[in-house]
Amino acid sequence: MKTFLQILIFIPFALNAQTSDWITISSAYSSQQTVETLQKEIQQKGFKLFATINHSQEAKAAGLKLRPTVLLILGNPKAGTALMNCDLKISIDLPLKILVWEDSNGGTKAGFINPESFLKEYNLTNCKEVLPKMKAALQELLASVAKKN
Repeated sequence: MKTFLQILIFIPFALNAQTSDWITISSAYSSQQTVETLQKEIQQKGFKLFATINHSQEAKAAGLKLRPTVLLILGNPKAGTALMNCDLKISIDLPLKILVWEDSNGGTKAGFINPESFLKEYNLTNCKEVLPKMKAALQELLASVAKKN
């Protein structure tokens, strides 16, 4: 009976993990090297790097502490514009973003919110074919820094 109850308690956590909209990897590099490698890859792949926001640096400037945390804002105006023409409200989630952070164990992670999850929030029926392409492009960028097993 105890095992059965433990399984029942675990099921919601397992289901939540499987339905997460986040796609993350462990990086083979430090957080700074990960950011630099991704910045170079973003530009080499023909994406526009709109901004790099160093949250931990801004926290330090405010007298606060935050593990290394950097947000890369990137995109392809052709793809983004197509989505915005389907539902202008998606503009709040575009351009795309990749977050690089140091976890509590000192390892570096990188991740993004799966663009396919935008289907839940926006009316993208007429242009949904763009979303898997965005996801694949972001995954390819993360592959450039992913820890090889």
